[in-house]
Amino acid sequence: METTDYALDEAAAINQRLREYKANKNKLEAIDESERSELQEVKDFYTYKRSKLEEDNERLKQELLGFIDTENGQTSITTSMGNVQARTTKDSWKWGSKSTQQKAMKSLPSELLKTVKELDKAKIKEATTITDDGKVVLNDTGEIINGLSGVKGGQKQVVIRLDK
Repeated sequence: METTDYALDEAAAINQRLREYKANKNKLEAIDESERSELQEVKDFYTYKRSKLEEDNERLKQELLGFIDTENGQTSITTSMGNVQARTTKDSWKWGSKSTQQKAMKSLPSELLKTVKELDKAKIKEATTITDDGKVVLNDTGEIINGLSGVKGGQKQVVIRLDK
């Protein structure tokens, strides 16, 4: 009978800790949501303020441009406050999204495209080992790969799945 009581006590202790864990997790989720909401409100406020000032500066630039007689070759005006110059803009490219660029690459000649080398991460994982101190070593030669590091696995950790 004593073994049964011990098992019940242990189950009760586990459930108590799981209840506390779940309550803490719920509080953390509420904090995260509150933080997201408040950060978004602050971001929206500053975005609004910034856009109003940027719109006002664009208006002022256009008004200042009106003081320069570009028709007769004038390119700038200087006052005691500073200098205002009229410049002609250059072409401005709109490259589009990655998928748009992929479509464009199909119709461009190869001399207009770059060849990009990148790590084959899957092959590197197969061909290397991470040491206890985080160095990445080639399995075949034992050579340390400079620039790569990692965290050796095999550590115990707790994973909790709460029933809904």
